Amino acid sequence: MKKRIPSKSSNYASLIEENAYYVDKTAYIETLESISDKYIFFLRPRRFGKSLHLSMLEHYYGIQHKDKFDELFGQYFIGKPGNTTPLKSSYYILNFSFSGIKTQEPENIEKEFNSEVSSQIFKFLNTYSIGTEEDSRVFEGDLSSPDLMRKFFTLFKKIVPSGKVYILIDEYDHFTNELFAFNRVHFKDVVSRNGWVRKFYEVIKQYMGEGIVDRFFATGVTPVTLDSMTSGFNVAQNITLDYRFHAMAGFTEAELKGMIENTVYEKGKFDINAIVSDMRSWYNGSKFSKDANERLYNPQMVISFLAKFSDRFIYPDEMADINVTSDYKKIANILAPLSHDDSDNIISEVLNTDRITERLTIQYNFELPYTKTEAVSLLFYNGLLTIESAIVSMYNYVIPNYVMKQMYWEFFRYKFTMEKELRYDNTKIDRSIMQMFIEGKIEMLVEYVHTILKNLSNRDLQKFSEKNIKMIFMTLLMGNNAYFVKSENENNEGYADLLLIPTKLNPGKENFLLELKYLKKSSKVDLEVAKNKAVEQVSKYKTELASEGIVCRTFAIVFVGKSEYVVAEVF
Repeated sequence: MKKRIPSKSSNYASLIEENAYYVDKTAYIETLESISDKYIFFLRPRRFGKSLHLSMLEHYYGIQHKDKFDELFGQYFIGKPGNTTPLKSSYYILNFSFSGIKTQEPENIEKEFNSEVSSQIFKFLNTYSIGTEEDSRVFEGDLSSPDLMRKFFTLFKKIVPSGKVYILIDEYDHFTNELFAFNRVHFKDVVSRNGWVRKFYEVIKQYMGEGIVDRFFATGVTPVTLDSMTSGFNVAQNITLDYRFHAMAGFTEAELKGMIENTVYEKGKFDINAIVSDMRSWYNGSKFSKDANERLYNPQMVISFLAKFSDRFIYPDEMADINVTSDYKKIANILAPLSHDDSDNIISEVLNTDRITERLTIQYNFELPYTKTEAVSLLFYNGLLTIESAIVSMYNYVIPNYVMKQMYWEFFRYKFTMEKELRYDNTKIDRSIMQMFIEGKIEMLVEYVHTILKNLSNRDLQKFSEKNIKMIFMTLLMGNNAYFVKSENENNEGYADLLLIPTKLNPGKENFLLELKYLKKSSKVDLEVAKNKAVEQVSKYKTELASEGIVCRTFAIVFVGKSEYVVAEVF
């Protein structure tokens, strides 16, 4: 019997009860119990399945779910004979989720944090029928989170002296990451030696020492907050980069195929391998450990696509989930503390080459300057860059997939238009793209780039080069789903500026190969030489691509300042 495509719900029991497909991650329970560390931090980008994993742990270990164990886990690895661990259904689960804490008013953050702690303690006491109404009243009033936790553990120890607590925390760093980006001074106050976040974790550590808190698992996105409170909570292990837990969140390709086969697949309706191949370009590519052997798919992107695709087995108009691409301002927040030059250098390098080489910051020290290394590392932790390879302490990072690439271009387009006080005409851009796939021509696209140049000031053009021209082309081409845009496509003859391959949403069939040149107005006399050089270069790229089976409409394009341009098609 086919299962339903899972909703975006992070409640494990609801998923199972609704006969929705669950990508089986229960084998990681066995792995987690096999290591010596019982107190764990696990970091992954947003929408990568962390919350669902915590819910799965809650249902496995929570004593309140004991009677439904077979129903919840019988069909999965951990529920099979010989796989179940001795710790199943043996803990009192205390849950916290800090994802909903608002940061717009810093003075209210602690109050919201205290409210979350208080409400979850009340929920715990109610779930396990612990204490009387009078006992519960102790947690009413304006208490700090450390005081709430002390009173909670005192009550629990009194009423359930032999009980063991498993603490699960979702998005432990959500609100502090926001503060880190916008209010660094308040961030330091919150997580410093005397800060209330640090004191909250110090209380938990105290009762770990007393044996009441037997296990702890917290998820988040970055290690910024974790590193700030390390000395106050040095009992926990960060397993984020450990290859053994690389695929604990996110889907492997085998898991993706399993989901498709057991949910939407109908024989003869579509080619599973062709679908997976396309999804690989859009959603795959994440690698969080240099020692991992495979790359991971973003779960929310995959589920969003399959939900739309399953209706009529045609590709949705939007391949990227708007909730993911709308995160492009995260790039701005990460780069904001850098100098203008450092910020521009990162974006230029990443967008022109799809890669960047830097160290990986494991611990953030706020006594030291925030540098390019810290910024690139945060792009990695947020899933905006991923590991390609590593040699000693130097990491080669790449953009993981095409959705993330579009996010960078959304950011650059926003930044470019704001700085230059420009407004793009989306109708003209769309018509230019349509001319390409209907007529195989690029006149409208080149003319629109020329229009943008004419609106730039002479000062803007002082440092202009081919790189800047290419960036403008890409801001136009990346705003739609018609072409896969490859910058600096490597071949034996060098690097082609732009290679455009139609996506499945594109009714056209032609590939395009563009070689771009830019001359300052004072060098107009060199126009013919520049054009011939561009034609010579792109002809070699065209020939090599053709030998690989990629036949392209090929153009050499030379701009002179903002006054004129020439286009030569290479046959």
